[in-house]
Amino acid sequence: MRVVYTSDLHGHLALYRAAGEAAARYSADALIFGGDLCPGTPSASNIDLPQSQPAFLLRELQPLLSEWKNAQPRLRIFAIPGNDDCQTILPALAELESQGLLENLHCATKTLGEYTLVGLSFVPPTPFAIKDFERRDLSDDRVEGIQTAWSMLGCAHGFERIGDFAAYLRVQPSIEEELDGLPVTEPARTVAVVHSPPFGTVCDLLLNREHIGSRALRRWIERRQPLLTLHGHIHESPWVSGKFCQRLGATTIVNAGCDYERPHLIFVDLSNPAEIEHSIYGKVKIL
Repeated sequence: MRVVYTSDLHGHLALYRAAGEAAARYSADALIFGGDLCPGTPSASNIDLPQSQPAFLLRELQPLLSEWKNAQPRLRIFAIPGNDDCQTILPALAELESQGLLENLHCATKTLGEYTLVGLSFVPPTPFAIKDFERRDLSDDRVEGIQTAWSMLGCAHGFERIGDFAAYLRVQPSIEEELDGLPVTEPARTVAVVHSPPFGTVCDLLLNREHIGSRALRRWIERRQPLLTLHGHIHESPWVSGKFCQRLGATTIVNAGCDYERPHLIFVDLSNPAEIEHSIYGKVKIL
């Protein structure tokens, strides 16, 4: 099964077009988007994101998806939201799925030939305002004092402010708990699409070289050993670390990265995930 993967397109249609074109050239069986699908960052002049993001998916991305499916009928398209997406996009993703154009992998399991795809959008707490897909990382993480200047959830009427973000986190399932709910019956044939990268890897480095990935996810990978995990979230990590992939035991982990100027695309045949190509960083063979 041949897969093209990219992440963190944030509504840039040129990057979406490049991904669709690459899937056609590669004769891909699947095109996967790893989160942060929609445009926009909350600001005083941009408070309608809970409404504008679903509109982007249904009005701007939908025609592209239709075009790709018409040109490549066997191509399957999968996506998860990311932390910059509002939860209000979930009905829009469901609508696209009902049209046969895209399959939402968030908290879901899908079959791709002999392989199983599982997905999860949640990331550990960030300094950013949108909190729809943020969770405690480990179940026993202390959250006292965690607060940002603005903590908001996307709702049908707009943004709803979270008065006490720490209290909100305490009543939500942790990333650790959400991961434990993902079925992995055949690890050697399982691909996980998770917006957050695992902690302490080449995939989770900030510009200051601080690791900020998910500890829960790293533990889950080390314990469950899926074939391949695909990540995003930390745009600069491949540039900072000099690598876009590595091995954790039997698992190959990947962060495509993003800079908005050039497509950051991953090409991988699931029959041989140790050999991966990046549209910018080239081909690698992971030993």
